[in-house]
Amino acid sequence: MNASPGPPQHDPSRPARQALADAWLDSRPALVRFLTARTGSSAAAEDLAQDVWVRLQSMTEEAAAEVRHPQAFLYRIAANLALDASKAQRRAGARDLEWRRASAIDDVAEAQDAPSAEDAVWARLKLEKVVAAIDRMPPKAAEAFRLHKMAGLSQAEVAERMGVSRSAVEKYVSASLKELLLRVGWP
Repeated sequence: MNASPGPPQHDPSRPARQALADAWLDSRPALVRFLTARTGSSAAAEDLAQDVWVRLQSMTEEAAAEVRHPQAFLYRIAANLALDASKAQRRAGARDLEWRRASAIDDVAEAQDAPSAEDAVWARLKLEKVVAAIDRMPPKAAEAFRLHKMAGLSQAEVAERMGVSRSAVEKYVSASLKELLLRVGWP
């Protein structure tokens, strides 16, 4: 008898799951080549070929017995797994891209809100000059300036708190501003 080469046919004397396992073992190198062509990655192809094996092992004997063309069945499973993997990879790529875009937008917004290093140093030096100039002012003028300009109290509230007239507070604040302009300069 001549044995014809080709895919193994179902032998009723062998269990169906064993026949599928044998078909997978015989077809594995060709399946890996097929999956490598589909995925572009030999590592991914090896993983998917192993997933085909896992699928076969999870089949019941009854389900395996319904398979009439084992090799075609194996290639169909492999093609479906490759398609699922491709879809998952596209979804993951889109999700990662969206995350990077959102992260970049947050980084840009944060960078736009933050002053440059030079501006931060300049502002700190300017603040030190302002504090030093306020410390050199007469005590009542410094207190009126701090309460009105820094604490945000109205001139009437400052006058009440300090126990002086409103016009005195206006003079203190005006004199303080002139002193700051002379010692620190305009912003």
